Amino acid sequence: MTGGQLTNGETSLKSHGILEHLNQVFQLSGSTTEAIPVWHIATTLFHYAKPRHQQNNNSFKEQGVASALSNYCFYLVEFLPEILPEEVEWTEKMYQSVRKEIFDIDRSSGQKPTIKNRCDYAMHEVTWDEKSVVGKGVKLAKLLLYYSDNGIEVWRMLSEFWAEMMLFICPSDKVEAHEEILEREELITQLWALLTHAGILTRPRSTEHPNHGTESNELTEVVIV
Repeated sequence: MTGGQLTNGETSLKSHGILEHLNQVFQLSGSTTEAIPVWHIATTLFHYAKPRHQQNNNSFKEQGVASALSNYCFYLVEFLPEILPEEVEWTEKMYQSVRKEIFDIDRSSGQKPTIKNRCDYAMHEVTWDEKSVVGKGVKLAKLLLYYSDNGIEVWRMLSEFWAEMMLFICPSDKVEAHEEILEREELITQLWALLTHAGILTRPRSTEHPNHGTESNELTEVVIV
């Protein structure tokens, strides 16, 4: 949160001194819903690419937080698209595209590969289309490895990024969608209720993204170009 406004991860990136460098590689505009699988894929790839013995004790807890929030946000894309900013049809189409790309990796990376094998294959053996969501995640994962090798506490940054992103996607005018899942005690609905009670009902407005519908307030995202 910056100046009392929710932000989509930029604050954590800036506090770790990498926002300016990311801005040279990424474009901050577009779909937050697409940003979730991009950053989830990058978080997962970084997890399997960075050996545990190269991490300090403090990073284990931060890794757990980052991975849990990353997994939950991706779960929302898969199972609760009606909660997220963009139109359900667009979100489902985007998710199916990601799912197909991941299935293609499973099929191409050998029989009964481990998750580590599949991650290595995605990182080093595939030439990704520039519009590929998985390809964007791979590119971001390589940047995270670069930052880690140059002294950035990446797991701390990711834990802060995902906490920031989680809060950013919570405000919503999709009241009926939240009411339908109240009994499930979803984390996002509990946070939505708390933010609504605090008077935080919308996200900051940004440039309209014409390719897919959103709620009344447009969102910002980290998208690889």
